[in-house]
Amino acid sequence: MSTHRLARVIAVAVAAAALSGSAVHATAAADTRAATARQILRTSGISLATAHPGGTHAGSTAKANITDTANGKGALTSPWGHTPNRRVALDPGLLNGLLKLNTQYKYRITVSEIVGGKHSARSRHYVGKAIDISHINGKHVGAGAPHKALMAACRKLGATEVLGPGNAGHSRHVHCAWPR
Repeated sequence: MSTHRLARVIAVAVAAAALSGSAVHATAAADTRAATARQILRTSGISLATAHPGGTHAGSTAKANITDTANGKGALTSPWGHTPNRRVALDPGLLNGLLKLNTQYKYRITVSEIVGGKHSARSRHYVGKAIDISHINGKHVGAGAPHKALMAACRKLGATEVLGPGNAGHSRHVHCAWPR
């Protein structure tokens, strides 16, 4: 076999191995997302909204987003958002952070939105990297809920964009987003 042909065969083998490895990695990531989502569904201190504040679309609620992820599907965006009716893989850091807000930090929370709803055009919600929390320990954000402590916990869990009361458009919820 010529040196040139041997080099081509090796290059093809390396490319095939890389593709195979990335497929294995993608499958493992999906399995991890699904397992974490199932754990979130079983956690009594995490409530997931089954309706949107600004519209109706049962397939894109926070509960539907986590249920779809638990079943190995992408979470569905709302038909009225900037990226309508798309399936999005939820970020593993987001899922882990959401779970740990309850299991590690002991917050009882209500998640009002994940990829559903309507957000700013470049919102991290639309790429599966943001959650909105409307209630903390039974109190609505903005009405005495300990939002500053929860916001600090989100940052410790890897969120890099954390907004709440005092930030424009966030007087009634805490927005926690993980890096793009």
